[in-house]
Amino acid sequence: MTWRYCWQKLTLIASCSTVSLVFLTTTKTVLTEQQQQQQHPNNSKRIIKSIDRPFYFSPPTWILSRATLAEQQEEQNKNKKTVDSFSFTSVDDLISRVFNTTNDISTIKVPNRKDFEETVVKLYPKLAGQLDSMREGYAKFWDFLTMDEFRHMVEMAEKETKNIKYHPEVGVDATVRYGSGMLCDQELTFITARKMKQKEAFAKFIGVSVNEVELQDIPIVGIAASGGGMRAMLGISAYMKAMQDTGVLDLVMYAASVSGSCWALAQYYSPLTNARLDVLLEHLKSHAHTHIANANTIIDILKASPQNSKYLMQGAIERYHQRNGDLSLVDVWGLLLGGTLLTRRIRASKEDIEQKKSTETEEETALRGKPILIDPNTTKLSKQTQYFQDGSLPMPIYCAVRIDEEDDGHDTDIYEWFEFTPFEMGTEEIDAWIPIWAFGRRFDQGKNIEKLPEQALAIMMGVFGSAFTASLAHFYKEIRSFMPAKALEKADEVIVQFKDTMSGYYPISPADFPNPFYRLPTRRRHDHHPVDRKQEEVDLLVNSPKLALADAGLDNNIPFYPLLRQGRDTDVILAIDLSADIQTSTHFDRAEGYVQRRGINGWPKGAGWPKNEKETTLGTCTVFPSDAYYEERHGNYYHQDTNKKPVTVIYFPLINNPNYDATFDPQTAEFCSTWNFVYSSAQTMKLTGLAERNWNDNIDQVRHVLRQIWQRKRNLRLRKENNEDILRIA
Repeated sequence: MTWRYCWQKLTLIASCSTVSLVFLTTTKTVLTEQQQQQQHPNNSKRIIKSIDRPFYFSPPTWILSRATLAEQQEEQNKNKKTVDSFSFTSVDDLISRVFNTTNDISTIKVPNRKDFEETVVKLYPKLAGQLDSMREGYAKFWDFLTMDEFRHMVEMAEKETKNIKYHPEVGVDATVRYGSGMLCDQELTFITARKMKQKEAFAKFIGVSVNEVELQDIPIVGIAASGGGMRAMLGISAYMKAMQDTGVLDLVMYAASVSGSCWALAQYYSPLTNARLDVLLEHLKSHAHTHIANANTIIDILKASPQNSKYLMQGAIERYHQRNGDLSLVDVWGLLLGGTLLTRRIRASKEDIEQKKSTETEEETALRGKPILIDPNTTKLSKQTQYFQDGSLPMPIYCAVRIDEEDDGHDTDIYEWFEFTPFEMGTEEIDAWIPIWAFGRRFDQGKNIEKLPEQALAIMMGVFGSAFTASLAHFYKEIRSFMPAKALEKADEVIVQFKDTMSGYYPISPADFPNPFYRLPTRRRHDHHPVDRKQEEVDLLVNSPKLALADAGLDNNIPFYPLLRQGRDTDVILAIDLSADIQTSTHFDRAEGYVQRRGINGWPKGAGWPKNEKETTLGTCTVFPSDAYYEERHGNYYHQDTNKKPVTVIYFPLINNPNYDATFDPQTAEFCSTWNFVYSSAQTMKLTGLAERNWNDNIDQVRHVLRQIWQRKRNLRLRKENNEDILRIA
């Protein structure tokens, strides 16, 4: 999904059951224009800026429904503390800060929450019951987690943070790699290994002898998997399973992802599935029926074993230290994601149980059938290299965008993309990269000034999939097609009445991390390209000690950009569009703007959904060829414009397929909403079945495109070699 990001926000966290949206409001306050002018007299552009109240381990203020602002202020005056560093004098000191720290709100104008919630209830009548249920469940979570238990978790996490045997990376310094314009050595090694693995598979797929295939002629193929919450997570898993079954996955070099698709890849390249797509689909089917934000589910996990408690809170506690004594809502979202998705259950038949009785420990017996969290140390992004670095699988690329909270209005609507791979993280904006295991450390002038463990996968999943930052107006746009006619008429009236309010409220501020490129000598990445960016804007990145990251769907819900990075030389992009607003989205328009700014020639102009209603609509697969190639009128050779790098897009939108089920359209089916986080087994099967069918129905078209591009690359190479031979003879 795509939306324009603004910074007028009411803090709330959104979660959905199958039929209801639940808004869990916390205290977010907004400065009046007069107050802002007093604070920023020289900045006429600054209209409204929000002040975030950090989200702590203690229950948020919406649970304390009878608390008044006066009571909150009195409590704040008693317990106000400031955390200036990552260190703390004792565990008790840390606990005191976690449970007692609040912000000064004495001069703040608080939005009328009652009117706001009543508005949302009018849009979604079942909200009230869900809201009460969620409040009760979340309060139970904090009743369950006692101070002693939390203290024990903190002690264990603090010890392991410094344990080189458990976290080898804490014994290694990291530096910034920048200005080379090259891919890292690990990725270059992977590319070579992957091509070697692809040769035989490619020959088999297009139906030629392996002796005819040269490595340099094999098309570089990349998957661009869109966001879309649980729908995207399930959908891309099914598409990739179909690719594997038809032999195409063996031909893919990269798998770039946004939001929900990131969740799928994160579980695929992990001990949960050991990179087996059949296991991934079964895992997702068994977990899709569990609400991600259900506190009762988290309690069940905590009850299962002490180890679960440690694993669940480990990443959150590390982030607490990193953020100088608080957690963001995105961090908590990641905790919930990890607690729900990164678990498995030990199941066994009666025969297996009888056989294991003599060797099984009491602890193993007690855990049978219960949710078991995966050790977060085994699921770090850097550990994913074991599944693909030998060339066996595509390299995953996870995407996020930088948000500059000091950028008043974000007038240009251009976002800086950051990519995370199991090798590195960084951005093309300044051509700067660090080892992935060093992300989260503080850096200064290109060198780390501390050594911390790698970020937990659950925390990163929260960042990649923070799609709930969409405005309420955008939410309504998504659910509008699901609502009955009478309800729709009433809802439209409400939207018109509250349009300005609902369009201006964005739920959650982005997650922030220490900026690894802080005070790095600036150097424009694309000096030789007509990049439409001012040097001052690039300087903002390296002059900020913090790096605020959010869901890349804020800019473009299909991650074309990482596949267009210099050195990757992608020939074919398999664009898997799992968005909610497929027909009306601006994914391709924004991509065209990107390639123009970057000076990338060879992008298929005019790609995307027809803008004229009279034009033929798109089907389940459409090929958008590059115009960089042209064929001679007489002869079998192809020429290529040397000023262009041809890119062909094969577009797979997740839309209705009459050959599968004429009555099922994921664009209108209520359970397919991005805001729904609960799928029944039948719904999961319905959605994944459609994705597999949409792929399988078009496999011949994919085969034709790959063979055609191979022939063109081969002919161009042969012609070049012949010309060189002629020149040598002459």
